[in-house]
Amino acid sequence: MSATETILLILMAAAGAFAAWVLRNKTKIDFLQILLSFTGAYLLAITVTHLVPEVFAHNNSSNTAYFILAGFFVQLLIVQFTRGIEHGHLHLHEAGSGGYVAGVVFGLTLHAFLEGVPLSGSDIGHDHAEHVYYAILIHKLPEAFSLATVLFFSLKKHSHAAIILLLFTLVTPAGAWAGHFLSERSAGHSINWLLAIVCGTFIHISTTIIFESSGKAHHISLYKFLAILLGTGLSLIGLLGT
Repeated sequence: MSATETILLILMAAAGAFAAWVLRNKTKIDFLQILLSFTGAYLLAITVTHLVPEVFAHNNSSNTAYFILAGFFVQLLIVQFTRGIEHGHLHLHEAGSGGYVAGVVFGLTLHAFLEGVPLSGSDIGHDHAEHVYYAILIHKLPEAFSLATVLFFSLKKHSHAAIILLLFTLVTPAGAWAGHFLSERSAGHSINWLLAIVCGTFIHISTTIIFESSGKAHHISLYKFLAILLGTGLSLIGLLGT
């Protein structure tokens, strides 16, 4: 990942946090859900059409499938800490609880670190890596927006929230560096299995976002449906260009 791409990742996360600051006294859950529908569809399509094929291309064994499945359950465990904030479940009525806030920060930090691993460029072709990068870049906006909303709502000193958010913007680039470090100093299978785990986490996140867009009544709004179509369509257009 180049310096420019790293800076863009940081800026996108910062933009999400800034948007939360601007809208801190307003309820914009509908906006967040529509944005998540778009990014969830885009992330799912990119994972299935780019990341998963690359993982199997470098290690075409049954173990790879097991690690993808393991990644699904890893994200399920992370959700126990985040309470689904990455899916748009802000639970602001619980924001006064220190345990809730700490769990959100820990879980979302771990999630952001894992999503940085594919950005190391290890075991991923250039064309595929580019599309994966854009999927993660777009996902940073609602991700940081959700975290910032909880922090601004729960912490009395917004300066403390700003420090946490500043550190959070660096987590995904740190994950990319860790992936590069691991690929350089270990066997190829190690980084490939880690990428397979990340695939599983992406599948969990994206499918949960899309399925929850319909709500308990299993009815999806027109705006969310269009957002899902747009996210999927953009990813497929990128696939045609490879």
